[in-house]
Amino acid sequence: MASNTNNKATAGKATVFDVSVVGAGLVGLAAVIALAEQGKNVVLVDAKQKPDYATTAWDARVYAITPATEAFLKKLGVWGLVDPVRVNTVEAMALWYENVPLNLLAEDASLDKLACIVENNNLMHALWQKVDRLDVVVVLGSPCEHIQYQGNMVTVGLVNGEQVSAGLLVAADGANSFVRQQLGLSTNDKDFDQIALVANYATSKGHNNIARQWFAPHETLALLPLPQQQVSMVWSLETERAKKLLSLSEESLAEQVDMQIQHQLGELQATSQTHSFPLRQITASKLISERVVLIGDAAHQVHPMAGQGANLGFRDVISLANLMASSHALQDVGEVTFLRCYERDRKADIVSMNTLTSGLDYLFASDNQVMKKLAASSMKQLEKYSSIKNILIKQAVT
Repeated sequence: MASNTNNKATAGKATVFDVSVVGAGLVGLAAVIALAEQGKNVVLVDAKQKPDYATTAWDARVYAITPATEAFLKKLGVWGLVDPVRVNTVEAMALWYENVPLNLLAEDASLDKLACIVENNNLMHALWQKVDRLDVVVVLGSPCEHIQYQGNMVTVGLVNGEQVSAGLLVAADGANSFVRQQLGLSTNDKDFDQIALVANYATSKGHNNIARQWFAPHETLALLPLPQQQVSMVWSLETERAKKLLSLSEESLAEQVDMQIQHQLGELQATSQTHSFPLRQITASKLISERVVLIGDAAHQVHPMAGQGANLGFRDVISLANLMASSHALQDVGEVTFLRCYERDRKADIVSMNTLTSGLDYLFASDNQVMKKLAASSMKQLEKYSSIKNILIKQAVT
């Protein structure tokens, strides 16, 4: 079996593995590393070739990595490979609704930070560096074509004619997961009828390591702090309004953002292109099938308003890796009882995140004056009670 990553030699390696991972995104790569570090014979499959993640251009796609996720990435030996110059800590969160503020400070909860903001390219480059140091077979550039079973093995057939067999298949192939669809696993979908605009801006005023977020009916605008006095914007809007904003020049869009945030950060200047993507909530009805587990966006895709999509996916990997680590040496990790343990472990977290994002969307989406007053009143009450705010902070950093 040939590998297409860094000419890593695979001649003579077995084509039957303990675990096959389909999908070379953040979560898939983390799963490969975590399981390979446990001594599992792992193969990674992805339909695309590996992009060049070692770029100096600022990536508009960023993640708010919680301290718990950071600790996991340190344990994997990945965080030390992230370029620290391009990472910015979040020391506070400032939220607004109807001009009512809610401030969450790390120091009030005896923490040094709430999160780290890291670019997709920076984190992906670090993950790939770690994968390249491991004894992992990597097959890139050929989409999956079919899945079949034989005995205690699940085999993925690729378009290029290669076949990859393993005792367990980990599906990390995104919201439109081929594996999930091929196995007939249904999803519960919610279309928010929104589009998220994503871009980076240099600011004339310092962001002071504060993540800022403004809520309005059917709209959320977040500005996350980046190094070099920049912020990363995620602006979720109703589809029609988003399309109108996308038609503007970079300068005009920056002016719209500046007005929306009431000029808090001074003059804004675009430092990246503006990207957009539709917002959906997708939850697989089952997280497991015969010798298959779903992780990351293949299992759940959530609204970005909570900023927890990547962390939720990493927690999938933590759960799976912990279960494997605690199992006995002869445990068949594709056996249904084992897989049900994973599903039970992850269900509550996923339901909780869906409830949070749907609840926030419902609370702040209404144009009804009674609901608007209720939401604003809730924000005012939360701002008064440090004990409740500390509970919110502790939940946010896990």
